[in-house]
Amino acid sequence: MNPLKSQQNPSSSWVSTPGSAAPSDVASLLELLREPTPTLVSRARCDRLGLEAFGCVLTRRLGQAPAPAQAHRYMEALANNVPLRRTLIDAADALARAGVPTIVYKGQDYLERIYGDLGARAMADVDLLVRVRDLGSAERALLDAGFVADRACKLMHERKFCKNGVAIDLHHALLQPERMAFDHDALFERACASSIGHGLLALEATDALLVHCVNQTVKGYCLPASSYVELQALLARADVSEAIARAASNRMLSALYTSLAALGALGHRGAALLATRVQLSKGRKRALDAVILSFALRSVQRETPNRATMLALKATLVDDSLKALRFATTWAYWQMPFKAPRALACEADAPRAGPDAAARHALAS
Repeated sequence: MNPLKSQQNPSSSWVSTPGSAAPSDVASLLELLREPTPTLVSRARCDRLGLEAFGCVLTRRLGQAPAPAQAHRYMEALANNVPLRRTLIDAADALARAGVPTIVYKGQDYLERIYGDLGARAMADVDLLVRVRDLGSAERALLDAGFVADRACKLMHERKFCKNGVAIDLHHALLQPERMAFDHDALFERACASSIGHGLLALEATDALLVHCVNQTVKGYCLPASSYVELQALLARADVSEAIARAASNRMLSALYTSLAALGALGHRGAALLATRVQLSKGRKRALDAVILSFALRSVQRETPNRATMLALKATLVDDSLKALRFATTWAYWQMPFKAPRALACEADAPRAGPDAAARHALAS
């Protein structure tokens, strides 16, 4: 079955069972959130989707008292996010003093950009983006501010730091270069000031949409309902024609198409129409529908698949088949037990080249 055929009435093809989430639950929630005036969202639906804290926020905005269980989840999310926000501000101050332009994106940015409430959804960590040429300076600034580096991190495009029990993901690229070709300098040129902390930047609206689509590919579209809530909100603020043009230059048409098609299959007719404008062949779109989109709609609120499945899904989303093969090979190499983690860029013996230079050198030798 092509999931796109059910977009006019998703509940006709997907049935919820007690205590479980289904695409029909997501579709109904997204439809309510598209209403021009606030509408009460079913507590049971929010509970099934793991959005109790968000449901608490929505209920309070209507001037009503949330159920005790939702209020508890809200307080838990708030207690989780407050230390993250404090550590983010600490990191922002350190990076600003070092003169390192830094973009905060994903979770902490969404709390401001989309939810407007620090307790609307619990976040796991803080995501920051710096230019690759500033990576060494950024690392040194965080170390000097008392952050501890995770020297066992074996990721090609980011470093991990920790302070006061809070994880900071310091990205110097959004993804491995074989997967997509983002112009990171352009992201910084278009970025605007963030309201969160001193010196922090936030992505421009259309870039924020595209980066969200990229992040939806990280788990091969095995996504919680919150990811679609955020996708819908970001789509409403983006310049869609510009998004399609940038997606082509960033080599991420498959990611943009699949995100729009998934949102369309969940009842967003505008997203479904926009998916038809993405410049991919009909055969490519049919393949993405059959493999990625079908998996996405089956996997709402389910556990993350194993690594082999995840790698296959990620590779399928790479626009260029040759680069997909190169990505899979490089990714597997970096996961090997014998592969030592890359040293910090701020250390004297660290490689100074791009984020995948070590992998390229090893594969070429």
